[in-house]
Amino acid sequence: MGLSAGGWALLVVPTLLGIATMFLYGFWDRITGKEYYVDEEILAYDEDLVEELKKEGKA
Repeated sequence: MGLSAGGWALLVVPTLLGIATMFLYGFWDRITGKEYYVDEEILAYDEDLVEELKKEGKA
């Protein structure tokens, strides 16, 4: 007994959207060209902070 077109759409559409979201999330740094710095205290895009941390040798 197979699924109707609506049933397949209900399974396939959210699955494809989830895969696309994971792909974009995983490659967002390369897509935007921004460097992403993650620390225990900081989770943000901040070009000045990244440059400062590079000078200090932390990034």
